[in-house]
Amino acid sequence: MDGVLVDGEPLHFEAVNTLLGEEGRSVTLEQYKPYMGTKAGWRELIRDLGLQHPYEYYEQRYMPLMVQMYLTRSEALPGSVRLVKALAERNVPLVVCSSSVEPWVEAALKRIDLHGAFDHVVSGSDVENGKPAPDIYTLAAERAGKDPARCLAIEDAPAGIKAARAAGMTCWAVRTDYTRGMDLPECDRVLDSLLEVRLEDIVGVTA
Repeated sequence: MDGVLVDGEPLHFEAVNTLLGEEGRSVTLEQYKPYMGTKAGWRELIRDLGLQHPYEYYEQRYMPLMVQMYLTRSEALPGSVRLVKALAERNVPLVVCSSSVEPWVEAALKRIDLHGAFDHVVSGSDVENGKPAPDIYTLAAERAGKDPARCLAIEDAPAGIKAARAAGMTCWAVRTDYTRGMDLPECDRVLDSLLEVRLEDIVGVTA
């Protein structure tokens, strides 16, 4: 979802710094990037920055803050809505695989008019191990009733690419402003935006 369907990382970056600011702390974009696309974000931030509160404190405040931000400020990335709707019209099985919790995913999909466009949603709420573990993608293939080797994942960050590849899927990476300078290893194709994708490319991979 984040970095492929919507430009969610700027919202997360802002929200993280909003909460850190209450303790007189902040992180730069470069410091934040390693936490992108993972499920463990706040646990790692607490450990790495030596924050003063337990995980539950940040979780209780971060969760509703992000729901509101997704509902009011999510913006669809170029080509994402067009591509999803075109694939749905052709009955191509579609699954959202996000490290975000389900309320964030639902809020973002509603905001960009894609709620109900996917056959399944697999979120960080559904698995114990987040990306880069393959659990999210393995579960997605299972729910879709497909062999992972016949699935295409579209990702934006290293953790997600590693997860998709570990699950045995073909993986394309799409760059955003947040990942423009990052190394995106192991992917089969790198895109500057989803506007580059031809519908027959996707249908061909998943056929």
